[in-house]
Amino acid sequence: MTAWLKISCWLLLLSGPGILPLAAQDTITLDLCYQQVQKTYPLTRQSNLLDKSSDLRIKNLNKNYLPTFNVNGSATYQNQVPEIVIELPSPTLPSVQGPVIPNDQYKLTLDVSESIYDGNVTSYQKKLEKYNLNVDKKNVDASLYLLKDQINQFYFNILLTQQNIDLLKETKIQLEAKLAEVESAVRNGSMLKMNADLIRAEIIKLEQNIYELTMDRLSNVRMLAELISRPMDENTAFKTPVIIIPGMNFENKRLEFEIYGIQIDRVNLMKDMVTTKWNPKFWAVGQFGFGRPGFNFLSSDIAPMLLVGAKLTWNPWNWNANRNEKKIYDIQGNILKNQQETFDKNLRVTTHKNISDIKKLSDLLLRDQELVDLRKSITKTASSQLTNGVITSSDYVLRVNDETQARMGLEIHKVQLIKAKISYLYNMGKL
Repeated sequence: MTAWLKISCWLLLLSGPGILPLAAQDTITLDLCYQQVQKTYPLTRQSNLLDKSSDLRIKNLNKNYLPTFNVNGSATYQNQVPEIVIELPSPTLPSVQGPVIPNDQYKLTLDVSESIYDGNVTSYQKKLEKYNLNVDKKNVDASLYLLKDQINQFYFNILLTQQNIDLLKETKIQLEAKLAEVESAVRNGSMLKMNADLIRAEIIKLEQNIYELTMDRLSNVRMLAELISRPMDENTAFKTPVIIIPGMNFENKRLEFEIYGIQIDRVNLMKDMVTTKWNPKFWAVGQFGFGRPGFNFLSSDIAPMLLVGAKLTWNPWNWNANRNEKKIYDIQGNILKNQQETFDKNLRVTTHKNISDIKKLSDLLLRDQELVDLRKSITKTASSQLTNGVITSSDYVLRVNDETQARMGLEIHKVQLIKAKISYLYNMGKL
């Protein structure tokens, strides 16, 4: 090891960790949290699964137009079979015995049927599947949107605690400087030791508050990190968002409101589907196979069987069951409309509170800075009075605390105003 390297190592050890290069600080923004949760939250994968599931159901519905094949077989034995005996008019002539039908019978057939017209049932089922898929995917998006509210809670808790921590640290530095001055006066005999002890006790109290807030902040950081699946620690910095709202008119953009509309359209489609129960259905049918007997039941030989034709079913009257079913769907549609109106009404109430909070906090901020300036002036005067022995440390600490509370009020109102604006945008569905 060279001499220069040895000297460098010793200097590094003696200087302590203070001169070590700091790692680059990670900065988090609110928009980044929104983007991250949309990428990493497990629920985001559900949309693709819903698409795949719906595609398979549509493919199965398309198979309704394809022919169906059924293999049927039977083997039976019966104790009696029809007998044909022809009695001749002359008693002297013997009766004539007709063909003998065997007691054991066998049949193996392939039955084929293909829908020619199913009364538009399949067509409506495919439309209904698209509505179901749309509702399911919108519900996923709505659930992901609700996560933004959780992110907002964690994020602004972090900002508030960080603001309080910074202010308390500034107050602590201010008291430590004053403590050094008071301790010097105590040593000179111009001030009682109690004055230094009061300031020292207040510093300890501040350290406890700082520690408590630091742990609260770290707890919120860890919960936010887990929610958005992004590593964070106590050194992670969080940027205060800048929110500008040009106007605060009510405009409901929430996905839940849209989902109600889709569900109402789906109920109307299901109501229209009831009509398909009145429609006639046509099939082409065929049967191919062998039987003993075949279609000629008088024959005792195994014979081929071939049957082709068409089939019609129609139920023109079902005792008004279809009409009642339509009424049921009308009621369900009205229930959904009522729920949609209720959601909109509740959202309007919440929005009024958001707008009121924004106005209230904006007005409070106009006076907060004035209050902080006055408290700073009072603290400065109290500091001079303590130095000159006019007041005690207890009086000085009270003035310092008053200033700290005023500064906290200012910073808290700033963060709360931003949060109120975010809440307004969130409730409107505009985030």
